[in-house]
Amino acid sequence: MATSIRKIGNSQGVILPKPALQALGVAEGGAVEFVYEPGKISIVPAQRPVREGWEEDAKAIAAAGLTDEEREWVDADLSDDIPDAWDALSEADMQRVEAELLADGVVKP
Repeated sequence: MATSIRKIGNSQGVILPKPALQALGVAEGGAVEFVYEPGKISIVPAQRPVREGWEEDAKAIAAAGLTDEEREWVDADLSDDIPDAWDALSEADMQRVEAELLADGVVKP
């Protein structure tokens, strides 16, 4: 897509067509960055600072409340105090399992 450099106040600039802005995912007033490379300048959407908007998002989530499924996950006992099958294995059992996995090629030595 060809265009020309235009005078804009005391500067010069390029008018970006609406389809180009849409392709970038940038609206009027949105932040962009220039990436300088030998022989060309690229325009990319500005990177948001890490965690920008998290506070507002957390407030919106809190205001919306939790679904029953989400509440179930929050209330779930995820501690490691619950014994499981691995806890019952002895060192010899673990060595046997490791040897079987090695023999089957599941893990590499």
